[in-house]
Amino acid sequence: MRFMKSIPVALLLIVGVASNAFAHYTYVIPQSFRVSAGDTVVVGFHSGDGFPESSAILKRLQDPTIHTERGKLKVDGLKEDGKRLVASVNVAASGHVIVTAVNGAAVEEMKPASFEEYLEEEGLGHIVRARAQRGESDKPGNERYTMYAKTIFLVGAPSDAYSTVVGLPLEIVPEKDPYRLQAGESLPVRVLLRGAPAANLEMKATSAGGKTQVVGKTDATGRLNVPVTPGRWRLHTIHMERGSDVDWESVWTTLTFEIS
Repeated sequence: MRFMKSIPVALLLIVGVASNAFAHYTYVIPQSFRVSAGDTVVVGFHSGDGFPESSAILKRLQDPTIHTERGKLKVDGLKEDGKRLVASVNVAASGHVIVTAVNGAAVEEMKPASFEEYLEEEGLGHIVRARAQRGESDKPGNERYTMYAKTIFLVGAPSDAYSTVVGLPLEIVPEKDPYRLQAGESLPVRVLLRGAPAANLEMKATSAGGKTQVVGKTDATGRLNVPVTPGRWRLHTIHMERGSDVDWESVWTTLTFEIS
């Protein structure tokens, strides 16, 4: 990502890292998902299997960015604070605000059994089958992974910016405003891989303090309806493909939001 200019004040970011290829999800979560124009917002990028606790400092943080209807701004002034990186910013205008960041690429090699357990755990059984077809089931798993994180929070009155595609290589985009869902409604989302519909990806959802559950797979158009209840939510999916200089290349993505 490229940036037009830097934010002059800090945005609090809590950033997480995946310490191995097993599911330490990188995700963004603000202290409050509903704020008023002029407020100082606390936002975090966490790493952890649980939600919303963070378990480690992100060592490969790249491109922390705020996206508004006025454009996008780079976040500066980060510093370590416990198991997170922190900064802060004042949000001036009403509407939906999107914050993104990248947990930069890392390469890891795992023992055959551990790698295939991880693949099954993350809904990547087709990669297990592809390894078998290639005669690689007994080979260590060599993977380069990059993690993308995104949150949407609301400043004052809602807008249509919740559905903005910010251009992450793998991105979850709501097709309804999470902050205007009616009781009992599901949240329709679409998943884009390099801007195109991402079909047959397994989606997982976690509510605050709850267990992670598989909610389904995307259809041919990259769409899926996610059942939600009031509270904070994290959605997560992974795409994996054959690599050029590594055996496998994966991109992870998360989206966090709140249902009233």
